[in-house]
Amino acid sequence: MEPIPRATIAAANAKSRKLRELVRAPEILVMPGAYDVLSALLFEQLGFKAIQGTSGGIAAALGYPDGEVMSRDLTVEITGKIVEAVSVPVNADAEKGYGDENEIRETVRALVAVGTAGMNLEDGAGGKQGGARGLVQIGEQLRKITAVIETKRALGSEFFLNARVDALMVMTDDPKTALNEAIRRGNAYAEAGGDCVFFMHAVSRETISRLVKEVKAPVSVLAGPQTPSVSELQDLGVARVSYGSAFMKAAIGATRRLAQEIRDKGTISSLKEGMQTPEIAALVARKKAQ
Repeated sequence: MEPIPRATIAAANAKSRKLRELVRAPEILVMPGAYDVLSALLFEQLGFKAIQGTSGGIAAALGYPDGEVMSRDLTVEITGKIVEAVSVPVNADAEKGYGDENEIRETVRALVAVGTAGMNLEDGAGGKQGGARGLVQIGEQLRKITAVIETKRALGSEFFLNARVDALMVMTDDPKTALNEAIRRGNAYAEAGGDCVFFMHAVSRETISRLVKEVKAPVSVLAGPQTPSVSELQDLGVARVSYGSAFMKAAIGATRRLAQEIRDKGTISSLKEGMQTPEIAALVARKKAQ
């Protein structure tokens, strides 16, 4: 296994420190989800201080379903291209880590090697009867987190770990039990070394407020149509908010509208709402100049 150059680790560490600083700052960190290089360049131009990779968005843009169907190597490759294109920290979406506690070490190593600031690691498990999602046993998830921490220490890396909790998304039959389990898992992951705890399907103010009060780590949530606004989330004490594949969905939705207009009317009037060639050229020129 070829060693990672010290300069590469040092550059990645600077991004990791910046991401950690932004998450711990008084102001909530808003992280849009990049699904390709162009979207990442746009987010940076618009002033976002850090960018989240979206596994679902990247996979869909390449013709794959979400859920580690796309290989680790391809995920790392695309993430690396995004990292290279922008100057702000990029947090990868490593899904379930691409393997057990032994294989996840290579995932961390590969992401550090391309300059990634950190990654998400989720505790959801697929493959249940009827296609329903489940949860990884907490002991198994803690072994994965330990492997992440050990790997980054061995590399001399300051890699950021955003530990994702799926209890609220999975345990829908009993919201009270789901919230208690989410808090239990969040605290366990934080104690094991998670820098931030990321809760899926934390929507109501009451739920978010309790998570912030009872989880002993910065709390992140995924924004959706029913989620409180960014300013409300900040008032609740949320440290970080991300958007998953929302931007990819918006982009493909606009593409569908234009395609349907051309098919049905033979006109392209909706193109007026899109970015124009000079604006796109300016984004690409910024990348070329780096």
